[in-house]
Amino acid sequence: MFNIKRKTEEVKMYYEIGEIIRKNIHVNGFDFKLFILKGHMGISIQVKDMNNVPIKHAYVVDENDLDMASDLFNQAIDEWIEENTDEQDRLINLVMRW
Repeated sequence: MFNIKRKTEEVKMYYEIGEIIRKNIHVNGFDFKLFILKGHMGISIQVKDMNNVPIKHAYVVDENDLDMASDLFNQAIDEWIEENTDEQDRLINLVMRW
């Protein structure tokens, strides 16, 4: 599962308001794009597929919001995988984990 709070790379200590941070994420063998925009009161998070089609968006102002957003993103990504792949795709991704 995708864990938005998991530290996977070096992070900056300060981000400018209006700055967009991009990161590719890997969930169950499928790649997605994560976009984070720093606002005045919180951050806007959007997950897109590799064709830049938005999957889910959330505005987060605290860690409780982040936990809820993480759950929503996981659910939305799982639904995207279910709707946009077939059994062969899922099998190939399982084999690729070997």
